[in-house]
Amino acid sequence: MILFIVAVYMLAMLAIGWWSNKYYIKGMTDFLLAGRRLGIPMCAATLAATHFGGGMVMGGSEYGFLYGWSGAWYGVSCGIGILILAFTTAGKFRELALYTVPDYLEQRYGGKTIRILGSLLSLVALVGILAAMVLSARGALSILGITGNTGAIIATLVFIIYTALGGLWAATITDGVQLILATLGVILAAVLVVSKSGGMAALSTALTAKGVGSGYFSFWGLGTSSIMWLLLPTVMYTLIGQDFYQRLFAAKDKNVARTASIFGGIILVVVAFFPTIIGMGARALSDLEAGGTAFPWVVQNLMNPVVGGIVLAAILAAIMSTADSLLTAATSHIVKDFWIETFQVDEITDEKRLLAISRNFAVILGILGLLIALIMPGIIDALIYSYTMYSAGVFVPVIGGVLWKSATREGALASVVIGSVIALWGILTKANIFGAPVEIYAALISLVVFIVVSLATQSQKTHKAATAK
Repeated sequence: MILFIVAVYMLAMLAIGWWSNKYYIKGMTDFLLAGRRLGIPMCAATLAATHFGGGMVMGGSEYGFLYGWSGAWYGVSCGIGILILAFTTAGKFRELALYTVPDYLEQRYGGKTIRILGSLLSLVALVGILAAMVLSARGALSILGITGNTGAIIATLVFIIYTALGGLWAATITDGVQLILATLGVILAAVLVVSKSGGMAALSTALTAKGVGSGYFSFWGLGTSSIMWLLLPTVMYTLIGQDFYQRLFAAKDKNVARTASIFGGIILVVVAFFPTIIGMGARALSDLEAGGTAFPWVVQNLMNPVVGGIVLAAILAAIMSTADSLLTAATSHIVKDFWIETFQVDEITDEKRLLAISRNFAVILGILGLLIALIMPGIIDALIYSYTMYSAGVFVPVIGGVLWKSATREGALASVVIGSVIALWGILTKANIFGAPVEIYAALISLVVFIVVSLATQSQKTHKAATAK
């Protein structure tokens, strides 16, 4: 029964891809940006689903198992990031009618170099995270007894096919379905573990008997510094991530982008607590020593086949909703930032030709993510480090470019290079500066460089202008 439900879910995703291709996809803009026609419900759902992946579901339950209520902070941080996006750059960036974040960097500062650096760092990170999602899918399908790489291959082929067929339209529609399914799944699982425990009071009693401390039942149990070091990097990436901005660029207008971000953020903040409850319940009801298998344990041991099938489909939905977002975002970098803008192979005029190219690259990138996951899994961490370097190097120029009109191209470029290099140094040396994550102190150094170089070059330009007169 579980296998049947999962199979039906996957076939439904493929059907949505086919349907999106038939009725919505006419050119590259439809494929990469859903024709810039997303309304509030669809835009909010796809924004939330982009964050609501394997990290929030599997990682959230693991954190709940280990840290109790404060384990919800990762998911809450995701929601806060999108809420901040709503009140800062969401409307402004949509108004610019861009395709990618590097589009903004080049438009704001001028020159191709900053576009190439930003695109490359983002692309490598997106492929790395995509590979990680492949491994998450393999782990989820192992519950069905689909061991080895078969599960990863099946799940990956499904999201490659529906994304290559329907692009962001398919990703958005499936994200909506997947968000509903994933939300219902984690709520159902959370209610079940609480019920099996005899209620929240009994659950707390059972956990206390297992030796958890009082901090386990506090939302602030991790401590202020740990919470801040979890919150800040998540928010930083959300404010510059191509997978999020692609959805904002696809909104009908700036008001839709802003409003959808508010609703998407609220959804994530609320939903974040349910995986935490699942992890806490698994700790109370099982003899597990590690939290990584908390959610699968609940599915396998507490649920009948029908409910287990729905919840497992929910786990896959969460993973695949993130995977298709990563795939469309990576494709937009290849097509727009490299194929069109850097190498100037095509103009944005022949939409049908660019549509074919976009589809081809979506397939290539999806297969690349699969191969990395199955053949070179050890490289995934190295690729994801680009996520850290991207945040450290690009955050300041993007946000600084919006907030400070006097920022210069030289300041932005120096900021990207120094921030990324410092982040790489921190990764390689495992440098610990006041316990802060590497992207935080690298971004602070990047900010200083951004300001100093911008002021210096601005003064030089002012002096030259005055001399010329």
